Amino acid sequence: MPESKHAAKSVVMLTADRQIDRRILLEADSLEAAGWVVTIVAMPLDSARDDGDRRIVRLSAGSAATRENLVLQAYRWIRGTIPMNGFAMRTLKRLTWRYLVDQEAFFVRLFAATAARYSPDVFVAHDLPMLAVARLQAERCGAKLVYDSHELYCEQEFSERERKRWAQIEAKHIRACNAVITVNASIAAELEKRYGIGRVGVIHNADRASAPPEPTKLFHTRFKLPESTRILLLQGGLSAGRNLESLVAAMAHVRDDSIALIILGDGALSKPLAAKVKELKLGGRVFFHPAVAQEELPRYTAAADAGVIPYQATCLNNYLCTPNKLFEFIAAGLPILASDLPEITKMVKGRDIGLVGDMSAPETIGRLIEDFFGDTTRLSTWKRNVSLVRNDVCWEVEGQKLVAIYDEL
Repeated sequence: MPESKHAAKSVVMLTADRQIDRRILLEADSLEAAGWVVTIVAMPLDSARDDGDRRIVRLSAGSAATRENLVLQAYRWIRGTIPMNGFAMRTLKRLTWRYLVDQEAFFVRLFAATAARYSPDVFVAHDLPMLAVARLQAERCGAKLVYDSHELYCEQEFSERERKRWAQIEAKHIRACNAVITVNASIAAELEKRYGIGRVGVIHNADRASAPPEPTKLFHTRFKLPESTRILLLQGGLSAGRNLESLVAAMAHVRDDSIALIILGDGALSKPLAAKVKELKLGGRVFFHPAVAQEELPRYTAAADAGVIPYQATCLNNYLCTPNKLFEFIAAGLPILASDLPEITKMVKGRDIGLVGDMSAPETIGRLIEDFFGDTTRLSTWKRNVSLVRNDVCWEVEGQKLVAIYDEL
C-alpha cells in the first residue's frame, strides 16, 4: 500500500543516477532546511554498500519488470567491461533503445514499484528519463509535478533516432508540469521556445560559498614540482566529447615550462590520454591524479592556480552548457580559462574572472594558456574578482530561489 502523506510538506525526487549528482543533494538539503521531507529514489548501486544518506532509496532487483531488469543487469556487466562513452558503448545503447526497449516505457516500468510506495506533495523528475515516470506517479496520487532539466537532454550526441524519441517524450509530458527548472538562461529560453511553455526557472549548479580551503602545494608535493610551478587544473570525468585530447596536446605548444597541467579524474579516456602524454614526451608537463570523493574535492581544487574548461560545441547541449566544474572553480576562488561558449562566456568574461577563447585545436589552446598566465596583473585582478563573485554565484543564493519555486506550488 502507498505510504500516507506526511504532515509536513513532502517531495520525492526521481533520478536515473547511480552516483547522485551534487545538484540533487544540494536541492534536497535546501528543501529539508525549509521544512520539506525529502526522498531520493535512484538506480541500484553495483555493490551492496550503504549510501550513508537516509534520504536515498535504491531500486531493488524486484522493482523492475523482467525485460527491464535483464537489460539493467546486462548494462551493469558491460559497463565494467568496455569504456562508458566509447564507440562500442554508444553503439550498444543505440541498438538497445532501437530493438529491445523504448526509452519511455523502460524507465516507467523500472521505477514503478518503488515510486508507487510514496504519495508525496511533489514528485520531481531529475532530467528527461524521469519525466514520464514522475508524471505517472504524480497523477496517481494527486501530487504536483516538477521537471528539473539538468541539460538540454535530447540535444546530446545521440543518433538522430534517439534525439527524436527523447524530444517526443519531452514534448509529451513537459506541459503537464507545475514547474520546470533548468541550469541556465539559454537552456531555459530554448525549452520555453521549443515547447511553448511559460517561464522556466533557472537554478545554477552553484556550489556552497563556505570559506574555501587555504591554498596548498598539494600537487607540487605529489608530483615533486618546483615551488614556482603554476598549476592549470582540469577536473571531472575523462570521457569523450570534452576536447581532452586537444588540451593535453596543447601542452607541447606551451613554451613556458613553469606551467603544468594536472588532470584530476577517472574515465574511459584515462589510458588514451596517458598514451598521448607519453607519445608527446610531456611527462614533466602533464600529470594525472585519480578522482577524489566529492567532499574532498574543494581541497584539491584550491591547490591549483587556475581551472580549465576546454569543451567544444559538438552538439547543442554542449554549446549551451554550464558544467559543474565551472562553479567548483568559482567556489575555490580560481580564475578560469575556457572555451568561448555562450553561457560559460557570460559567466567568465561577463564577471571578469578569467579568459575565454578558441580551444578548437592544440595550437590555439597552447597560445591561450600562455596568454592566460602571461599577464600577472590581469591574473591578480581575476583572482580578486572571483573571490567576490563566489559570494554571489553560490548555492546559498540558488537554494533560496529553489525553495521559493516549491513554496509557490
